[in-house]
Amino acid sequence: MARLDGEEQLARQPVRSGRLTPAEVVAYLRSLPALWADSGPDGRQALALALFARTEVIGFEQMIYELTRDAIELGLNAALTARVRVEGIDW
Repeated sequence: MARLDGEEQLARQPVRSGRLTPAEVVAYLRSLPALWADSGPDGRQALALALFARTEVIGFEQMIYELTRDAIELGLNAALTARVRVEGIDW
C-alpha cells in the first residue's frame, strides 16, 4: 500500500516540460500548415483545441483568439499576435 501511495503522489506532481527555444517555436509554427493539411476533421479539431482556448472569427477577414495555457507555456504567445487579419489566403 505504501508503494501505491508513493506512486500516486508522484503521479500527481506536475510535469515541467519547459518553454520551447525560439528556433523550436519557429519550426513548430512552420510545420502547422502541413500538419493541418494532413489531418482529418478530428485531428484539426484536436490541434485547434490544443492551441486556442477561445476564438472569435469575423467572416474571412479577422480572427481574434486566446491561446491555451499549454500553448503559452510552450512560448507560442511570443510568436503569435492576439489578433490575426487574414488576407489573400488560398483556402
